[in-house]
Amino acid sequence: MSEDELGRTIARLSADYAAQLPGTVAQMEELWRRIVAAELPLSQLSELLRTAHSISGSGATFGLPGASEAAGELELFMERLIDSGRPPGPAEHEVARALLAAIRQAAAQC
Repeated sequence: MSEDELGRTIARLSADYAAQLPGTVAQMEELWRRIVAAELPLSQLSELLRTAHSISGSGATFGLPGASEAAGELELFMERLIDSGRPPGPAEHEVARALLAAIRQAAAQC
C-alpha cells in the first residue's frame, strides 16, 4: 500500500468514526436519561463507562482529541459514581450532561 493509499484509508476511517460518533453519544444520552429516571438499574452505568472508555481511547486516534478528552473525564466520573453506589442526583446529572455535550460538540467540529 502506498503512502497516498494509506493516507486516504486513514482519512476514510476517521471520517467514518466521526460520522458514527453522534449516534453513539445519542445512545449514551438516552441510557443516562433512563438511568436518572430509574427506568434502568444503576448497573447500566457500567455500559456508559465502557463506551466512554472506548471513545477516550479511540477519539484522538481518529482525529478527535476533544472527544477523547471529554470521554476520559466521563469515564472517570462514571467510575466514581459506580464506586459510590448511590443513584445520580441533580449535580451528577448536570456533570454527565455537560460531558456528553462536550463529546457531541467535539464530534461536530470534525
